[in-house]
Amino acid sequence: MRQKFFAIGTIALMAVVSLFIFEHVTSAQRPDRNAQPGQNQRGGGDRGNRGMMEMFNPSINPVSIVENSWVDLSFKVGADDESLVNARPIYKATLEKVEMKMKELRGKYEPKITEAFTSDDRRAAFQKAQTLRNEMEQEVGVLLANSGKAFQAELKKVLSEEDLTHLNKLTKERQIKAQESRNRIRGFQQGGQRGGQGGQRGGQGGQRGQRPSQ
Repeated sequence: MRQKFFAIGTIALMAVVSLFIFEHVTSAQRPDRNAQPGQNQRGGGDRGNRGMMEMFNPSINPVSIVENSWVDLSFKVGADDESLVNARPIYKATLEKVEMKMKELRGKYEPKITEAFTSDDRRAAFQKAQTLRNEMEQEVGVLLANSGKAFQAELKKVLSEEDLTHLNKLTKERQIKAQESRNRIRGFQQGGQRGGQGGQRGGQGGQRGQRPSQ
């Protein structure tokens, strides 16, 4: 009889412990109904921060273009030593110019984009920030066009026609690959944002369907 009571007591204790663990786990996974939109959502704040930081980075970075061009000229085009020595000052001057201009553009647009994200209306904030980003992209495009013409003119003086053609081909291929990569990332991010918005709408619908006593 004592063993029977002991067995029953053990089973009851295990049931209580299992119930406690189940309730603890489910309450930890259950979203907080009192939380504000965007809170207590996995990665919500991180996605917002990444979105804001992405606005600061142009789709095409002139600094990277110049740096990668030098790498291609040195290791893939296979220009001779004399050509590399003559081209180095051109690269250095061009790099300093675009770095200074990009610094000016960041100083101009970063405060405006940061201010846009202080709005409580996230949709309006992203729209305003995207407008500012588009303006910055246009200025970057002008910088690329102006710097590129001068850059090409100077390189023609020190590189053979064959080397310059090969170099421009490699630069174009890099830009195409970079654009394809950015398109994939943006498509993934936009898909995640649409999924998150659908989840929020579903959660709001569930809240509206709750009984008054809940």
